[in-house]
Amino acid sequence: MDDPLWLKHWYDRREPFAAECRRARDELLVDLKQPALAQQRVLADVIDMSAGSVHWKERGYDVLADDPGRFRSVLPVMRYDDFVPEIRNETRTKGGTLTCSPVLRWLKTSGTTGDPKLVPYTLHWLLTYRIPAMKAMWGTYLEYHPELLAHPYATLDTQTVREDVYDFVHGIGHQAISNRHPKVNSRDWNPPWYESPWFGPGVPSSHEGRMYHRIRHLVAQDLHYISSINPSTLISLRDILAERADQLVGDLRAGTLEGRPYTEPDEQAARRLAEVLRRPDFTLKDVWPSLTLYTCWLSASASLYAAKLDAVFPGVAKLPFMSCGTEGVTTIPVDDSLHSQPLAVSQAYFEFVPAEVPLGELVESGEQVETLLFDEVEAGRDYHLIMTQGNGLYRLWTGDVYHVDRIVDGTPWVHFVHRDGIFHSFTGEKLTESQVAGAIQRGLRSQGIDVGLYMCGPRWAEPPYYQLVAEVPEPSEQLDRALSAAVDAALHEINIEYASKRDSGRLGALEAATVRQDAIAAYVESRRQGSNTTQYKYRPFQRDVDFVTALTSR
Repeated sequence: MDDPLWLKHWYDRREPFAAECRRARDELLVDLKQPALAQQRVLADVIDMSAGSVHWKERGYDVLADDPGRFRSVLPVMRYDDFVPEIRNETRTKGGTLTCSPVLRWLKTSGTTGDPKLVPYTLHWLLTYRIPAMKAMWGTYLEYHPELLAHPYATLDTQTVREDVYDFVHGIGHQAISNRHPKVNSRDWNPPWYESPWFGPGVPSSHEGRMYHRIRHLVAQDLHYISSINPSTLISLRDILAERADQLVGDLRAGTLEGRPYTEPDEQAARRLAEVLRRPDFTLKDVWPSLTLYTCWLSASASLYAAKLDAVFPGVAKLPFMSCGTEGVTTIPVDDSLHSQPLAVSQAYFEFVPAEVPLGELVESGEQVETLLFDEVEAGRDYHLIMTQGNGLYRLWTGDVYHVDRIVDGTPWVHFVHRDGIFHSFTGEKLTESQVAGAIQRGLRSQGIDVGLYMCGPRWAEPPYYQLVAEVPEPSEQLDRALSAAVDAALHEINIEYASKRDSGRLGALEAATVRQDAIAAYVESRRQGSNTTQYKYRPFQRDVDFVTALTSR
């Protein structure tokens, strides 16, 4: 049964939480109107926190304490791998190597290779940057939808979790940024639902098990808002409702959770839910007529979920989740703009390099990199992102490319475009993700099909070629052939090296296979198991073609 202590926590925290979020948003809005001052403040703070560290003193970087204007000429542009020796030292010292703030956790992120990284989560970074960023974002959500704090059952937060940690590095927890457990102190993330039964560490650790507990707790309530990072989580929520419909109706009717006493039996709610879930095309709005808002990433590859989300949330408002990674926050939404957000000038010291510059080659060779500051970028152009964080990772080349949409009060409004670099290159064709995405979009539209989810990867053969699997309304072999030819032809036009290698026979023609709608979404969710639940993400571009057999044999 529900523990009344969590309800007391909810009511005790509602007003303070709302006030904290409004204050953080107001502070961000001030910074966005004075971006130069905000960037100067961040730079001064970073230098102050790191100048006394072992690494800075050994390299002579502590001269910046007296001359911050030399920041870009003294410190090199770095990749994550360049920090590994210092991070290894930091795992033993637990602070003082890269920055003079204690390391509370090591943040886990899968990275491009799949090997977990160790991103330092320091006390200073937590309190000065990461928590204020989250509160500012929720301040925007509350500004547009105050009903998300209407009552204890109004919000379902899937963007953060509380999970017991079992992975440690020299005594310090190694966990995902989304895991807000255990709480560090009274200034740590502490929303009203922090003690809710569906949010605590007592729920199952598996993705499906946790989602079922969330659903069971909120299914007969007036749920207004569902928050998520990845849109696939929202699609998964609907899928689990369909797959476990009989169990859910039974639990609701009996007042149980997986057979154990949980709430009072509710026959009326059970009958209504059974009627809704009996329809093959039911929506989350059908399950919760009270829904008014959902949030998640809405740009780059996440935008491919747009049609699915519209179908699952008919008539429900949406707002974007901040652009961020484990390494730091880049943008924070301040209004209802869906695909562009202001650069989070109070979160990091930002530098930019035009996207056409081969930044990877320059960093690899150790050459000096000329960068632009926030007030030197131009609307309409793409840029590599370099950011300096308050956790000790300075001038970090993130590998992310952002498009500058416009400049407002001196602050760039941007959106994430893609990861930098080459999707693949068998024979020197050097296909980029954006080129392949453009070709796939052209190919699908040539067949009168809206772009949805797809996956593409390289097939080693004689000759090698690329394979594409795309969701479509009506899969067929005829469509497979037409789509194969259309995407291959588009790549010919987009990339002259691809055309040359294809014409010379060094590359085979791209092969496309069409699958039913929701097949890729289901495949992605099937890969979210155990410890990788929060780490596995939908990626349209794959490094191999293992997905082909799994999808086309369904």
